[in-house]
Amino acid sequence: MASNLLTPILEGGIRSTNFFNGRLLSGEDLSQEQSANREARRHLGRTIGDGVAYGLEVAKSSGSTTVQPVISVSPGLAVNRKGQTLTLPTKTDISLVRSLESSDSEGKTFVDCRPTNPDIYVAGAGAYVLLISPAKGSEGRAPTSGVGNVPASCNTKHLIDGVQFRLLKLDISDQDLSDTVGMRNRLAYKCFGVTDSSLTDYVSDPFGEHDPRYGLLDGLRPKILTDCDVPLALLYWTSTDGIVFIDTWAVRRRVTPPGSNEEWLPQATARRISEGEAMFLQFRDHILDLMGGTPNLGSFKATEEFDYMPSLGIIPFALPRSVSAFSLEFFKGMTTSKPVFIEGARLPDLIHRSFSFPPIDLNSKEVLWLYLVRENSEAIENQEADAPKGYLVISNGHMPFAGAAHFDLSRWDYSNYS
Repeated sequence: MASNLLTPILEGGIRSTNFFNGRLLSGEDLSQEQSANREARRHLGRTIGDGVAYGLEVAKSSGSTTVQPVISVSPGLAVNRKGQTLTLPTKTDISLVRSLESSDSEGKTFVDCRPTNPDIYVAGAGAYVLLISPAKGSEGRAPTSGVGNVPASCNTKHLIDGVQFRLLKLDISDQDLSDTVGMRNRLAYKCFGVTDSSLTDYVSDPFGEHDPRYGLLDGLRPKILTDCDVPLALLYWTSTDGIVFIDTWAVRRRVTPPGSNEEWLPQATARRISEGEAMFLQFRDHILDLMGGTPNLGSFKATEEFDYMPSLGIIPFALPRSVSAFSLEFFKGMTTSKPVFIEGARLPDLIHRSFSFPPIDLNSKEVLWLYLVRENSEAIENQEADAPKGYLVISNGHMPFAGAAHFDLSRWDYSNYS
């Protein structure tokens, strides 16, 4: 039966305790009021969206070993899909090896967020997603009255909202596991879902039926990856090398509001913009790790380790070839424009625009635009005492061209890179 206008619809509404003078209150009444407040906050949380608000950076701990891998998680705040806020107040070290006899969960309750399985490390290679989830605990005993000489079983003084971490092992093919050089990039873009038909088919047929789910993590929802969990990092570990890499932005996302047009324009949603930002930051972190672990950056070729790059990326760059920065060798086998100068004021706009463009497929042979920032180049040419490292901006050829003046590369052999 249809409801009339102005008729209150109360089914499913939040029920709070009605206080009035003379009412006899019980523990259940006060608990109901607390539950009503929590549910109201969850409604607000679901409106804001899910993801990491700040902090919760994951890094390898200084005390980590091959046998006992340990990670450090910085203080921070996240919101899960249920609208719950997950707060870690202090930097915390987490051991990734948890024995079957561990009693870490004693005294804790999970209610609607009980883990589906303990997720324990096994010997051998594996890719894992580190998740943060809510947990509850109790503390102290409260004085009681009116229960006679019988000990009260519910006289807990405080209920504490906390968090817990767990690992989710990804089902990765042996072929992907065997390619240790390109694994990090390949796994990240599986999580971004760049080749999923949900993202590509709507361009040719926007009125067709499309599955709004895409990416490696969507395939794990809702039974394995629950709405209580917030992904923080992708880890690759082996029994011989320990933690090989920690790739934060492959799975981490900023707080992103739910969208209303996923089925119609999946590449124009707030989620996809958030993932575009994540691609940019994931590439940045990958480049920084290469700078710290590659003996000769000047001879590094991107196609040896990358299948995809974000629609815009920034790399340290030196001409001529330098062991401490990437050179034109980075683009070997790729098609690029000659670098041009742009004003530094244009760079923030380029970066933000890039979040809505698809990533660069290095196998597609599309033309990439290369930019040098004037202020950076002038500081280097003037040989200032605190001159910065040179850098180059790589842009998707589908993005609006932002070039102004060509950079003369006649002093270096560029013939093999165009």
